[in-house]
Amino acid sequence: MTGTYHIWPVTIGLIVTYIFSLAAMRLGIYKLGTHRRFWNVLLLLNFLTTALIGMLLTVQVNYKFPLAGEDTWMLIHVDTGIAMTVIGIFHLGWHLWFYAALFHRKKRNHKKTTVTKRVAGQAEKTELSAQDIKPEKADVLPVLSLGFTAMITQLVLLRAFVSVFQGNELVLGIILGNWMLLTGLGARLGRAAPAMKAPGNFLFSGLFWLGSLPVITLFLLFFLKNIIFIPGSLTGLFAVFLSSLVLLFPFCFLAGYAFSFYTWHLSGKYTANLTGRTYSWEAFGSLTGGFLFSFMLVFLLKPFQTLGVVLLADILVAGILIKRKQKLPKAIPWLGLTFLLAIGIYVFPVDRFSLGFLYPNQKILAHKETPFGSLVVSKTGDQTNLYENHVLVANTLNPMENEEDVHYAMLQREKPQKVLLISGGISGTLDEILKYPVQRIDYIEINPWMIRLARKYFPFPENPKVHVIIRDARRYVPESKEKYDVVLVNVPPPLTAQLNRYYTVDFFRALKNILTPRGIISLRLPASPNYLGKQETDITGLLYTSLKKIFPYVLIVPGEKNYFLASGKPLSLKIAGLVQQRGIQNKYVSPYYIQDDLLQMRNEQIMAQLPPSKKPNTDMNPEAYFHQISLWLSYFRFKTQLLFIALGLLFLILILRSPPVSIGIFAGGLAASSVEVLLLFAFQIVYGYVYLMTGVIITVFMAGIAMGALSEKYFSNLTPLKNFIRIELLLGGGALFLPLLVILLKPLAKLPLLGQLILITYTFIFSFLVGRLFNLGSRTRKGNVSYISSSLYSADLAGGALGALAVSTILLPLTGITGTALITAGACLAAAGYLTVTVKNR
Repeated sequence: MTGTYHIWPVTIGLIVTYIFSLAAMRLGIYKLGTHRRFWNVLLLLNFLTTALIGMLLTVQVNYKFPLAGEDTWMLIHVDTGIAMTVIGIFHLGWHLWFYAALFHRKKRNHKKTTVTKRVAGQAEKTELSAQDIKPEKADVLPVLSLGFTAMITQLVLLRAFVSVFQGNELVLGIILGNWMLLTGLGARLGRAAPAMKAPGNFLFSGLFWLGSLPVITLFLLFFLKNIIFIPGSLTGLFAVFLSSLVLLFPFCFLAGYAFSFYTWHLSGKYTANLTGRTYSWEAFGSLTGGFLFSFMLVFLLKPFQTLGVVLLADILVAGILIKRKQKLPKAIPWLGLTFLLAIGIYVFPVDRFSLGFLYPNQKILAHKETPFGSLVVSKTGDQTNLYENHVLVANTLNPMENEEDVHYAMLQREKPQKVLLISGGISGTLDEILKYPVQRIDYIEINPWMIRLARKYFPFPENPKVHVIIRDARRYVPESKEKYDVVLVNVPPPLTAQLNRYYTVDFFRALKNILTPRGIISLRLPASPNYLGKQETDITGLLYTSLKKIFPYVLIVPGEKNYFLASGKPLSLKIAGLVQQRGIQNKYVSPYYIQDDLLQMRNEQIMAQLPPSKKPNTDMNPEAYFHQISLWLSYFRFKTQLLFIALGLLFLILILRSPPVSIGIFAGGLAASSVEVLLLFAFQIVYGYVYLMTGVIITVFMAGIAMGALSEKYFSNLTPLKNFIRIELLLGGGALFLPLLVILLKPLAKLPLLGQLILITYTFIFSFLVGRLFNLGSRTRKGNVSYISSSLYSADLAGGALGALAVSTILLPLTGITGTALITAGACLAAAGYLTVTVKNR
């Protein structure tokens, strides 16, 4: 067994969860019995897991049979044992009086704990048509504030988690899936809202907690990262899953519970089922928060300051409710504490202070939040570092990498005149290019703030030959009229779908069009120095095959990384000889450090290991992204399949236990999150960039959901259930249409405004149908409103969680945009078919 067990993550996570569970019980969100049942079930599950795996390992040791993933089984066995011990201590606290009584001779009369009887829910009308209800503005404010708070908090925390854990779409999918699952859990338990002792107090006390918890969560993320995990090490997928599950639990659970509570409260007050209306108001709040964050806050404020805006907004809404309820004296402590917390965020440098925990023994020189990620400049001794999303992208003391990034390609041509450098020009690469008699260097960087920081803190060359271009290379290259002798693609490996765009046949074809007849391009991939594992071999072979589709000559130069050179003319591996011939003075790429015979031998070893020709990496089918994800996962001993199997079983249980309409809502939520991911992916396929349009697409999507959920008065001529089935079929058809839309829009790439308008229109129509589906679902259900709202909202979020996780991590890399759209459509059509059969059997 290698590595360490998760004693601190498990212990701290359970303690935090228990404190929140206890606080929720004290607030009246659920009863003491529910609190204890939850922890009893958790104790039982950990006991069974520990016992069964212990028996398995015992039999394996005694009878010496091979056991696949032995280290993983041992890890789970020990971690669940740690969890069982911690939960056992909680249980000991409950029954401490019993054990104490064993040591006393006198009989003591102990008061039995009595559980308050459930308060009967007020009689509610089951008339599901609510179009004539016009609630007061003050009653709608908490729901709007909930959507506003949840959306901005989600965007801030997702960016923070991805940055701290150096994540990709897989990490993002795990975190987003946890977010939706936990919110759905809170909504599910929100059906107990009628049993609250003082529901009126939750109207404003819930807002205080909703505003405060994001600040606490973000601070704990920064503070605990290097305490729980080894500083500088990669964090495994299971650790990311567990950490995000624990840290997000308080806020997400409360947000889900608050939605069910507000629905029940408003429906009871106006004696009508307002589930669909509440859903639309929450969506309008999310729309406002998403728009404000994407177009203002991300440019102007740092993360804690952004959450300070959310906290102040919640305090304002809570103050309006308190004044209306005439409970100001009792609420003064709450108002005072949260207001001081909000003001303290702006008075003290909380962001800079928190970053100090992530970068120990480094002096933080600058920090800038940008739409493209979080940038940090730090200093360690004489070395200046630039981090993007907690990943080191440049430093001042790495001459070997700078030389290899430039000279393997530049040496291939005798007198290169024009050079295009795509990213990676901050740490000294430009100085290496300037060793050649070039006429012009075009340096493309998508993030303008990175260039500003480089000019301030790095020895950035101010040379008239260097022209900095702030654009996405995928957009610049097809539109460029220049012809280049050398193109250096120095972007990170295709660990995300965004980065995969620079490693596709489509991009290579565009690069070939801007090369001179003897032009050459260079790419790079991380690699082991002497041996390529299976995942490394797969990604290397895939990139080689993709380049060969466009260029007749492709050469792999083994160095600290594997460098791929491609051209329409022959290439040479005699690097040392070329250095002498060109008269370039280098420290590492030189005859004193490089031996051509050794390079040739290593090249032959790599070529011999490459698998048979694979299908190439394309925009529509991002194969390289999948293989790079597989390589990343191979660094960790935890078997990722176990996590996906467990989540799959969880979703299957949820589906089997759900009524027909909830299954339809589940399919709608899955389609919504799947199509939203596919839309972002489709946009970058057609236009080559997606960063700033992310906010636009999310905003339009939320607007469509809100309008669809409010649309009942315009579509009341059909029975709700039949309309529900038809909307489900339309969602399936809409998902099927998306790949065709991408193909149709590609010829319109030169008319971006028209194409973008078409995509935005599609987004609004599809999201409108999603909102309409939820509204109809609430009208088809009869009975208690708190039960209806909690079950539908939790089903919607569970479907969204599955869609976000499955599409970004499995379906899109494996099946491409067409296959993913087909599977999404299949889920909707299957749900519609199941509902049709159910209706006929009634």
